[in-house]
Amino acid sequence: MGHIMNFKFVPMNLEYANEAIDNWKYGGEYHIYDYVNEKELLLDEENWGLGKFAALDEENHLVGEFTIEFFQEDGEELEDEGYVGHEVVKNSLQNCYEMWVGWGLKPELCGRGLGVSFVTQCIDFAVREYNYKGQYIRCGVAAFNKRAIKVYEKCNFEIA
Repeated sequence: MGHIMNFKFVPMNLEYANEAIDNWKYGGEYHIYDYVNEKELLLDEENWGLGKFAALDEENHLVGEFTIEFFQEDGEELEDEGYVGHEVVKNSLQNCYEMWVGWGLKPELCGRGLGVSFVTQCIDFAVREYNYKGQYIRCGVAAFNKRAIKVYEKCNFEIA
């Protein structure tokens, strides 16, 4: 069992975004997850503290990032695929949206048994932050990424 780390979630900022973009390299087939590919999304200031958060460890070092998005439950037919702005969700009483989450751990921390704890804490934070009462929380994963899939299954995600 890996060390249980308590993660603290704070709004993404320029310093954290640049640290991930410049330094987080995953190597091998995992290079598709390098944050240099996520530059535009990470540097989108309007999203900091709404959909984009930095995960810090007990010493306030950047150890991960976390993304929260919402979609209409029947969004496939809609033009923008049903994407719903964070402010809309925060101010909505019926809250009938579907939450999608995404995350990344600092490369040096991958494979150390932190995955389940990180994913669980991300989800707990997102549910609290948005007072989410939806039936599902969804995340996407590349089929080859067996280590992530194993973590998600341990967190009770079903592969669809």
